[in-house]
Amino acid sequence: MRVRATITFRAQGLGEPELGGRDRSGMGWEKVLTLHYIARMKLRPFSPARYSAALRRRLRSPTSNTQPESGIGGGPRQAPPEIDGSEPSRSPPSYANLYEDHALALPPDSSIGDGDFDLIGRIELSILVDAGLKPSSYLFDFGCGTGRLAIHAVPYLSEGKYVGTDISPTMLRHATALLTKEFGATPLNVQFLTQPDETFPTVVAPDMICAYSVFTHMDHEDLYRYLRTAREASAPSTVLVASCLPMDLRVAREIFLASAAKPHDQRWAAVRNVVTSRDLFEAVATLAGWAVCSWLSGDAPATVLSDGTPAALGQSVVVMRPSLDHQEGDEPVDPPA
Repeated sequence: MRVRATITFRAQGLGEPELGGRDRSGMGWEKVLTLHYIARMKLRPFSPARYSAALRRRLRSPTSNTQPESGIGGGPRQAPPEIDGSEPSRSPPSYANLYEDHALALPPDSSIGDGDFDLIGRIELSILVDAGLKPSSYLFDFGCGTGRLAIHAVPYLSEGKYVGTDISPTMLRHATALLTKEFGATPLNVQFLTQPDETFPTVVAPDMICAYSVFTHMDHEDLYRYLRTAREASAPSTVLVASCLPMDLRVAREIFLASAAKPHDQRWAAVRNVVTSRDLFEAVATLAGWAVCSWLSGDAPATVLSDGTPAALGQSVVVMRPSLDHQEGDEPVDPPA
């Protein structure tokens, strides 16, 4: 308003107004400005004093406490953030979408990880046999991927049962195709199922649950959720064998630094590699109702293959059993949504 008033008075040859001064006709500038304001705004002069007070506030006299146009440090004042109509924040992609995209983008022998597909499958089976797997056992392969373990475990379970689940339907199709190619058809004691969430699709408690390269891609909160429901699907004698990436492994530290170099959005735009520590993993497992029996370090031989060759998996392996001290209700209550 001060600038507009100045321009108007210059155009009329009246000079610049000075607050508290008087014009040539003897009228106070405040009265002149009041009448000018009324004329320009086409307002009814209900109360000239009211408009005069409004103008005094707008004209920013030297004693005015009106907020300046500049912000802290003299920079332009930022507009307040929009609340209504603003675009909602995007949620990170779901595990299912990430894994399905991953499976579609890569060939079956590499979509579940690097390394020798056949050798790693044999190492995984050997570790399970060391942990108590028998030819008559019921093995639940959680996150079975494209069949890297299944191609070796199914012939071993000659009198037992194999159930493989995965969140990616494409990976399950690849696993089915692999077994069909090897055995002519999917054996009758084999079942592949999509597992879209933490509910384990089994009525009978498995003798053993394995989770290779699964918890290496989950946040610890989801690790807890899946371990808890695995505990609910288990018998007291069930053994759970899982791989993870504790920070005492050099490869885990390298993975962590590579992930930390990416901004948040990029880390969540693809299947993540999540590292942990032995203490943290054990603490989460204990909360979920599991007792840790042993650890196998990923950078040392974890088993001896049938040909007598010592072999390391690359990821550390933890062997667990249901905790006998764990009772229903020991779990922390889930926070409200």
